[in-house]
Parts: sequence; C-alpha cells; structure tokens
Amino acid sequence: MATRRLFLCGPSRLSSRKKMWRDAKQVRLRIGGRSDNVQLRISDITRPLTANLSNRELDLLEIATYVYCADQTVRRGGLKQFDYGGKWHRQFRLQIAVRDPDFWSDVQITGELCDALNVASGDDFEFGFTRLKDRQPIEAYFDYGDEVSDDIAEVVLFSGGLDSFGGAVRETLALNRRIVLVSHRSVTTIGARQRTLFSKLAERAADPGLRPIHVPVTVNKDKKLSREPTQRTRSFLYAVMAATIARLFGRDRIQFCENGVTSINLPISAQVVGTRATRRAHPMVLNAYERIISRVVDARFQIHNPFVWKTKSEVLRLIKENGCDDLCAITGSCVHTWSQTKQHSHCGICSQCVDSPDCAIHLKHSIWSGNMLTGLPAA
Repeated sequence: MATRRLFLCGPSRLSSRKKMWRDAKQVRLRIGGRSDNVQLRISDITRPLTANLSNRELDLLEIATYVYCADQTVRRGGLKQFDYGGKWHRQFRLQIAVRDPDFWSDVQITGELCDALNVASGDDFEFGFTRLKDRQPIEAYFDYGDEVSDDIAEVVLFSGGLDSFGGAVRETLALNRRIVLVSHRSVTTIGARQRTLFSKLAERAADPGLRPIHVPVTVNKDKKLSREPTQRTRSFLYAVMAATIARLFGRDRIQFCENGVTSINLPISAQVVGTRATRRAHPMVLNAYERIISRVVDARFQIHNPFVWKTKSEVLRLIKENGCDDLCAITGSCVHTWSQTKQHSHCGICSQCVDSPDCAIHLKHSIWSGNMLTGLPAA
C-alpha cells in the first residue's frame, strides 16, 4: 500500500472532506516566519527586476519549493531494502495558501499540475488551495546584487552536472552568447562545485562582455525532513526557478540541457524502469512544465533541450572541442546530494552515477582508495 502524507504548507488548513486525508499523517511546511523549516533565497538579482514578478509567479515559486521539500520527507524503501511497488509509489496532498486561489483551484490548472508531477515522480499528487492572508514580502526571497544586462541571449539551468556544463560551454564558448546560469543550491558541496565551474568558464569567454551571469537559488529544508534522496520533483523546482529568472530578464524560454539517452528515460537495466530512472528532462515532462508556466504567465513560454538528440559522448566531444575537457572532473551528476563530501562526491549506485562518465571518474578514485559508497545515508 502506498505511503500517504498530508502537507500543510504555510498558514493553511485541510480543505478536503475525504477521510483518507483527515486520517493521514500530517507534516507542516513553512517558508519564512518564526517557525519556518523551508528556506528559499535567490541571489544576485537587482531590486528593480523583481518588480516584474506577478502574484501567480510568486505562488508558482512557492508551490515548486513545497513540492520539492515534500518529495524528500517520505522514504521509498531505503537504500538497503529496495521496494519496486507500494513503497516506491506514494500519495501526497499539499494544502497550500496562495495569493490567487481562484486561479490555482481551477480544475484544469490543478489537473495539469498533478499530471506533470505524477509523471515526473511516479507518485500520486493532490492539491488544495486557500487564500494567503499574511503575505511574505518579496524582499525576503532575494539577496540583491548589482549586475544587470539587457543583452541576455538565453537562460540555462546549471546544476554542475556534465550535461548542464556542456550547455553552458555551448552557449558561452561555441556560440559566443551571453547567458544567465541558474543554479539550485541545496548543500554547500554543490554550491562550491557550481561556483568553481562558473568562474573557470567565465575566465575562458572570448570577450569579457560575454561572461555569463550566475544566479544561485538556495532551496533547502530542516535536516530532520531529509529522508528520501531520489528527488524526482527537483526538475520541476529547477524549471520554475529558471522560468522565474527568465521572466525577470524579459525572456520567454529556458534551456534544460540533458543528453537524449537520459532525457528519453531509456532503461539502463531491467530493474531501472519508470521513475526508478530519472524523468527530469523527459520531453513529456518538460512539455507539461511548459504548459503550466505558460498558463501562469499568460503567454507562450518554452523549455528547450538542445541535447535531446545527442548522446553523452557527443556532449563530451563538444566540451573537449571548446577546450574545457579538463573541467569535466569537477562536474557531478549524482542525485544523492546529502551524502556528498569533498572526498566522496558520488554514491555510485543512483541511475545518474551509473550513466555518467563524470561520476565514473570519481568512482575510479573511490575504488582505488577503498572507500566505495562511504558516507551514504542510512536506509
């Protein structure tokens, strides 16, 4: 039987009359305030740009943050005892207080949101929306910077993984275009990797005026809520973060770079099927995210994957042809971010580690040093 959880987000209360949700175990999530256990901060955006955000866009950013955090609070069976049935598939209801409850309560909007998350995660999502009375001031979400540009060509997601690094190399060095790189920081080790890759890439830009802009977004939660490392809804958070930044810079699309073998969700073994392998950049998932964002901004918004017809080796060739192959060892695609350290940056067992050569580089060192899989979270 699937694990069931009710998440009360912000100052919200249960609106469903279903007995299954009245009896479900409750988890309270809150962004901001004295009792907050979820953090959301966007860095290096100038204050005037934030005036462009609508209430619905702020709602979407908070919804994506709550979904991402809820995803990690319920285990799918652990690392020692795998479960391919009931424990992998979970049932979630998120009760969220929003600024525009009439919009979010529309049956079509809620249906599209649930469908997108269900396909991406393999779970069963349900939502209830109420009006947010005490609104978090927008300034609370931003660490303001002073760099702004009107000549931004693209907004590119930048996780620090090999494919996202390849996308940054393609735009900055191969196409000589100035871009904004949007990163999600959940732990300090990932932030350090992203900063290093960004600074070294910026140094290699042909023209100082073409150096990219880096916008880190911190989204994390109290450590006691960190129970499940698969993070299948992280791509939704990433898409919403990047779309928010793109809107601030007046752009109507983002790039989500993922090689075709991974994005199409091809099974790497008979056991890794469905959402056992990530669907974070599956065309069907990205199209669903695109529809939701387009409805929120009331305009056509696009999510483009320039690597959808490329293999990992072709991404590597692009990086090498642009003189950045020496930086591949810094990248990391492992999804088990909580257990990463400077010595052990990859777990070796998640689908990304099995698929990615950047993980293989680090795993080879781990095997030689006799420390394979050291530091994994307990099941």
